[in-house]
Amino acid sequence: MLFFITGANGAGKTACLPHLARLLPECSVQDFAGLGVPPNPDARWRQETTELWIRTYVEKHQPQGEHLAVSGEAIFGEILCCPSFDRADVIRACLLDCDDMTRVERLRLRGTHEPNMPMLCWAAYLRVHAVDPNWCPEVIQTGEPSIKHWERWNLRRRGDAIWKQEVIDTSHLIVEEVAAEIARWVRTKLDGKLDG
Repeated sequence: MLFFITGANGAGKTACLPHLARLLPECSVQDFAGLGVPPNPDARWRQETTELWIRTYVEKHQPQGEHLAVSGEAIFGEILCCPSFDRADVIRACLLDCDDMTRVERLRLRGTHEPNMPMLCWAAYLRVHAVDPNWCPEVIQTGEPSIKHWERWNLRRRGDAIWKQEVIDTSHLIVEEVAAEIARWVRTKLDGKLDG
């Protein structure tokens, strides 16, 4: 199985990686940005990198029966629309989320990104996107050239079986607890195999 751990800045995606790797020895745990980040990463970079991670899983891990967990900037609608999506046996995604004040405080402590309103709006978009595929797709589906098969997303409605994202609220969790919650989610999916 291929697992994507998604979320806006400050939710805990990167901070939890060392703990998650320790808790999930049955998975190769990777940072989405591990394939390289350009000086000015944009939507096209995110979309192409998502496709590259799916291809990496299909070509390297899937034939060996290995599981891969990728934590970072991927977005569920874009995952679904990747050219290689149908080549993967099973792909699951979860959204790490937290309340706005927790996000602001974490980012201030971290000191790498100054929290701002667009960042909070992006977090709100991802929160609704996790539940409703019809919520403002134009935020991502712009008129710019794309490798994506947007029709896979456009046909989806709220409640569709394929549109399943676990949402893990990290607001009151320390980083080790975030990793433990993700590991619990991954193991539930592995135990259920293709059930959902």
